[in-house]
Amino acid sequence: MNEVLSVLQDFAQQCNHNERLRKMNRDWSRLVELLATDTGVTYWLRSDQGQITAGVGEIGGVDLKILAAEDVLRDVFSGVMTPTEPYNAGDLLVKGHQDDLMRLDIITLLIWGE
Repeated sequence: MNEVLSVLQDFAQQCNHNERLRKMNRDWSRLVELLATDTGVTYWLRSDQGQITAGVGEIGGVDLKILAAEDVLRDVFSGVMTPTEPYNAGDLLVKGHQDDLMRLDIITLLIWGE
């Protein structure tokens, strides 16, 4: 299995097993596209009333797009690094509403800590 997909599935599982996150996200239904800029592979995370799922492949109707190299995506969503570090360095680009970006930052913080 693809390493990034495995990390995203683990991330989704961590979200789904965290009662605080499920409650926080019960009104947040969004589709997040993650494009690995070095390989061209597209991944996605879907939040639907507090449940997160992850997958790979093209998907339409995205609310938030995240672009980064596979190693950056892997490290951010596995908790090795916070999203702030690569974002400030220009290695992680985000396109979408600022509120959605902040929500995703909070989710990663609640799962992996600082």
